[in-house]
Amino acid sequence: MARLLALHMHLLVVKVFGQSCHQKVAKLNADGVAGVGQASCLIQQRADAAKTLIEAKDSPFSPAQWQCISEYGASVDADLPGFSRRLEQRHFGGTGQATTGSVILGAGFGTTATRSLAAFGRQLGLGVHHFVQGHNAHEIPKFWSRLTHLTKLQHPKGLDGCISTLNALNFSEAFDQGNDLLLDTPMAEHFLDFYAVSPQSKVILTNRDAVDWAKARLEWDETMVVPLHSPCGVKLATMSAEKAARLYEAHSRLVRCIVPAENLMEINVFDGSRIDVPALSEFLGKGRPEFAPLFPRVSDQRWGPEAKTDFAICITGQIRRLELKTKVERLIRPLMDNNFRVIVALVLDPRGTASYVHRGPGEVFDDFVVVDGNFSSLQQAAEMFPGGMTLLGDPFIPRDYPVDERYVQDLYSQMPEKGVEYANQRAKSHMRQWEALERCGQLLISPVNHANYTLRLRDDSAVLEPFVPRLDLLEDRALYAPACSRFGGVNDKLALIRGRDTARDYFALSLDMVRHRFNEIHELMVSSMGTRNPEHALKIMLDLNQTMTKHLEADDVPIVPSKNLRRDGKTYQCFYTLTGQYNDCLPERSRARLTGLQGGFSIHKPDSDNARSDFLCEGTALDF
Repeated sequence: MARLLALHMHLLVVKVFGQSCHQKVAKLNADGVAGVGQASCLIQQRADAAKTLIEAKDSPFSPAQWQCISEYGASVDADLPGFSRRLEQRHFGGTGQATTGSVILGAGFGTTATRSLAAFGRQLGLGVHHFVQGHNAHEIPKFWSRLTHLTKLQHPKGLDGCISTLNALNFSEAFDQGNDLLLDTPMAEHFLDFYAVSPQSKVILTNRDAVDWAKARLEWDETMVVPLHSPCGVKLATMSAEKAARLYEAHSRLVRCIVPAENLMEINVFDGSRIDVPALSEFLGKGRPEFAPLFPRVSDQRWGPEAKTDFAICITGQIRRLELKTKVERLIRPLMDNNFRVIVALVLDPRGTASYVHRGPGEVFDDFVVVDGNFSSLQQAAEMFPGGMTLLGDPFIPRDYPVDERYVQDLYSQMPEKGVEYANQRAKSHMRQWEALERCGQLLISPVNHANYTLRLRDDSAVLEPFVPRLDLLEDRALYAPACSRFGGVNDKLALIRGRDTARDYFALSLDMVRHRFNEIHELMVSSMGTRNPEHALKIMLDLNQTMTKHLEADDVPIVPSKNLRRDGKTYQCFYTLTGQYNDCLPERSRARLTGLQGGFSIHKPDSDNARSDFLCEGTALDF
């Protein structure tokens, strides 16, 4: 009864609307040329005339949604006469069948932060399909490859051939590939097809000012297709930015019209407003996190002659220990100035209380006291980074995997005077460090599938001098670590890596090996009679993985751990120099600057018998 009532109401709408369009369609039949209003009425009449048949076949679209499609066709007709006729020929969804699946559809065109949304989805653990280009193009599944060609290239048999081929395509195949979120080209250009076979899906519309989008898209690549449903190879170069903007706006209106409000979320990262990350996470089915990650900023990526060299920087640790000023001013900006595409991944424990193994807050040196850093959230830290780079931020709460008791005993054997609990806390800290490395590697897969060059830093690492690595001196598939502070193994505070595969292995191997191959590590650590510590463990793991490891002298990598020391309300950045291993990490030019009359100062504990200072400090106070 309800279905018959719905059909009766629909036919009443058809009758009323048909009377208003009757004269226009009659004139069209006489003239043979469609005006804007005539074409709109034509598609509406033809769609309405067939509606009883469509409903009998359980069409996924309601009468109101068909009206949205009709209005979209009429709007586009104003700029592309005849488009509504072409739209009428489409069988949305092709040969696919409507499902009740939960795959989320991205209705936004490229250049609206779809790659940022893709990175965010993957960060949350979703399977994401996004258009790939360059060295990843061979990974495109057959369905997406075929649809991409139909979208971007003109069909040998023209528009009719393109439409016929699209109608014969099974759009349901897109939902059989393990993805939870579908984004970018050709998803947006065939939104109605995907929505027809998944009408219960949630939809995310990435958006921006239409004129700005058109200008950016034309500047990026005018051979890209127009923002149109089923564009069939029609290029942006064939029209003005103003016309492209109108087509873009028509698409946005269609999405807002056809998708129920409760199933639609819009994102605009270009208008200055902050993305509601907890709400977005909830919309994506991942709940509202206690600590929100950053919504990624993914910079433009070029291919061919205009391609930049990818340089990834992974920063792990704790938000309360984070140093950023020198990382940005002396590393990130110089890299960008030298035409690198910089990708930064922050994997930081967001909790308010930081933990330290050595020289923690409250410890006094002379009349200086150690204090935490000035960051309390990823969002606050993100404001320090320049535009034009890629930034990912993960509020990393470690799982605290169990530590093998033999490793605790290894650490205890080196410093028994500190006690077993101290060794246990060190072991726990090392496990967290290795877990954070694994997480950083997972994040870096998304925007670049690992970079040509990768630098791993700690939260408290400070860059002493402007630094752009001499890449011509780095061997492929090699890991470089500082020659200082090796402690019988490999310095684990910094790694400079050349090669995507080597970077992938480096980030994954430590946690995996210490959890699943610790017997080998322990046996080699004991048999070597060397120091039992994380540096030695890292060397063993790299050797087992057959990773080529080389060392950099201090002058070639001016990066060392730092501490914040405060006196009289002023905070200074300082570098520990009391022991020879740490002292050797300071480049000579930095040492000369810090010990000069204008460059810095040194700190000694009053009761120390050591001639060497505890710290060398920058002479200019920090702003916190």
